[in-house]
Amino acid sequence: FLNRCPEWVGKIVLVQVGISAFERGDDYVRTKSEVIALVSNINRKWPGTVQFQECHESEMRLPQRIALLRAADVVMVTPIRDGLNLIPLEYTSAHLDALSQKPDGRKRGLCILSEFSSCTRVMRGALHVNPWKISELANAFHQALHMSEDERMRRLSTASEFVTRVTTQRWAMAVLLDLKAVHKNVDVGKYSGAGLGLGYRILGMDSGFNSLDISAVGKAYRKSRSRLILMDYGGTIVSNDNLDNLSRFQVATKTRSYSVPTERMIQTLKDLCADKKNVVFVVSGKERHSLTDTLNDIPNLGLAAEHGMFVSWPENTTRKRRIWETLVPDQDRSWRSIAITIMEVYTSRTHGSYIEETEMKVLWQYRDADPEFGYLQARELEDHLSNVLRSFSVDILHGGVEEGGYVEVRPKGVNKGVVATHILKNISKISNWDKVDFSLVLGDDHCDEPMLSVMRQIGRRATDARRARNQESPLPPLPATVTLVDVSSCDPFVSPNLSLFTSTVGKKPSAAANYLQDVDEVQEFLEGLVKVSTREQKFFSSVDLRGMDNKFTQVSMHNLPEMKLVEKNMFDNTHTISSGVTRSLSMGNFHKKVKLPTPKVSESLNDYLGTIVDEEDDAVFF
Repeated sequence: FLNRCPEWVGKIVLVQVGISAFERGDDYVRTKSEVIALVSNINRKWPGTVQFQECHESEMRLPQRIALLRAADVVMVTPIRDGLNLIPLEYTSAHLDALSQKPDGRKRGLCILSEFSSCTRVMRGALHVNPWKISELANAFHQALHMSEDERMRRLSTASEFVTRVTTQRWAMAVLLDLKAVHKNVDVGKYSGAGLGLGYRILGMDSGFNSLDISAVGKAYRKSRSRLILMDYGGTIVSNDNLDNLSRFQVATKTRSYSVPTERMIQTLKDLCADKKNVVFVVSGKERHSLTDTLNDIPNLGLAAEHGMFVSWPENTTRKRRIWETLVPDQDRSWRSIAITIMEVYTSRTHGSYIEETEMKVLWQYRDADPEFGYLQARELEDHLSNVLRSFSVDILHGGVEEGGYVEVRPKGVNKGVVATHILKNISKISNWDKVDFSLVLGDDHCDEPMLSVMRQIGRRATDARRARNQESPLPPLPATVTLVDVSSCDPFVSPNLSLFTSTVGKKPSAAANYLQDVDEVQEFLEGLVKVSTREQKFFSSVDLRGMDNKFTQVSMHNLPEMKLVEKNMFDNTHTISSGVTRSLSMGNFHKKVKLPTPKVSESLNDYLGTIVDEEDDAVFF
C-alpha cells in the first residue's frame, strides 16, 4: 500500500499485538522470529510504521483490548483459518457512540475482515478480503482511508445491528431456555466411536437399536398373507460404489461400470417375487438403464429409479423394455442448464470437485476436495442456486462431507419416502389384496432415511391403534432420527394387524429400528425368508384338517357302522403329503355336516346287561 500511495507514509501506524504461546515450542520461536524480521524490514524502509508488542494473555484482557480498540480507527482481522473470533464484535461495540455523537473528525469504526473468519457472515458492514491476495489488502486500506462519511456510518450501523441484538445475555438466556425445554429421556442412548484421525466421530444410537431379529421376522412372514417388501439397491443387495472415492469418481465419469448383484442374489429375488403373497420393489437412486440392465429379467419385480422419480410396476412377464411412469408431472427442465452453468463456476474454483448428471437431477460433488474449503463453497453454491432457481419447482439439497459431500438439484417432491407411500396406496392395482399385513424395508444410507422414516411411522400408527383397542399403555415416542411426516392417508391400505420391520445395512444412526451388518447378511436373511415360504408344512391345525375334508363326498348316515365314503373312509387317519410320506392324523377329519346318531338309552337294567357279551377269555383272569 505504501509503495502505491507514498503520501500516506508517516500518517498511518499499524499496531500489532502478539500473545505469547510458549506451549507451542519451536513453532512459537520460529513464528516470533519471522514477525520480528518483517517488522524490522518495514520499519527500516518506513520508520515507525509498524509497532509490534508481545505480551502474555493475562496482560490483554477485555479492558485492555477495549482501550486499544477504542484508540484504533480501523481494525484488520485476516486469519487464514479461524475459530471463534470476537475481536471484530468488540471493536464495533467500542465505536457505537460514533453513530449518536457529532462528528469528531476521526474516520473510525471500520473493519477489514478475512472471508475465512468465523464472523464474516454476520459482520456484513465490514470490508471482506481474501488474505492470500496482497492486492486486495492494499485496496482495502485505500478504500478505508478514502471512504465517504455516509458509507462509513452505514457500514458501522449494519455491523452494530447484530452486535447490539445478539448479546452475551441473550445467548445465555437462549441456552438456559433450551435446557429448560429439554425433557428427560428415559431411554438413554448408546454411544460409540468410529473412524481415525480427523475422520473420528461419535455415533449415538438408541438403546433399543439392535440387530434385526430374524426369527421374529420369519414368524410374521409365515403368518402373513399380503406382504410389501421395499429395498434399496446399492449398499443393500449389491456392494456400494460410494464407499471408495476413486470408484465413485470413475462411476460418475463413466470410466468404470457399476457393481452388479451376484447370481445368488438374483435367484433370491426371483424366488421372493415368485411368491404370490409378495410385492417386491427395488427403490434406488440410480438411473433407469442401470436397474434394467441387471434386474429386468426378474418377473413380478417392481422398480423405482432416481429416488422414485420413475416407477415401473411389477409384471408377470419379462419385457425387453419396461413401462415407466413418473412420480411427479414432467415439468420445465430449463433449470438444468442454469444449474450446470452455475456449478461449472464453482467447479473451476474448487479443486477436486466435479459435476454429475442424471436423467432427473444434477449434482455438484466435492467429496474429493479440501473438506473445509469444499464445504464453504458448497454453502455458497447452495445460496446461489436457491436465489437463481427460486421460480422453478425444484428442491436443492446439501449433503455434508459425512454424507458424501454434494449439492443436488432435483424436481420438487421426489424422494424415497414419497414413492413408498405411492406404492402402498396403489397396492390393490398390482395384487389381489387391498391391505398390507406385513412389510419389510431395507436401506443403507441417508437417501433411504425418508423411506425408513415414513414406513416406520406407518407401522407405529398401526401398533398404537392396536394397543389402544386392547387398552394397553402407549409406546414411547419415536427417536429423533425419524423425520415426522403426516402418514394418516396410508391408514386405509394397511391391516390393523400389520407387522412392519425396518433395517439399515451397517450399524449407524438411522431412522430404522434395527440393522444388518452388511450385504452378505442381507443375502442370508432374504434366503431365509424364501425358505420359510417354500418349505413343507410340518404340522397341521384343526383348520387345516377341516380344509382337507372338503374334497370328500358327503354321505348319508342312517347308522354309524354303515357310514361309507365314496372315495375313502372319512375317519381314515392317514394323509399322504407331496413328498410321498404318509402322515398320521391322530384326530381324524372333522366334517361340519356329519351328524352322529343319537345313542340309545337303556330303559332297564336287563336291557343294559343284555348288551354285555361274555367272552371265554374271562376265565383266564380269575
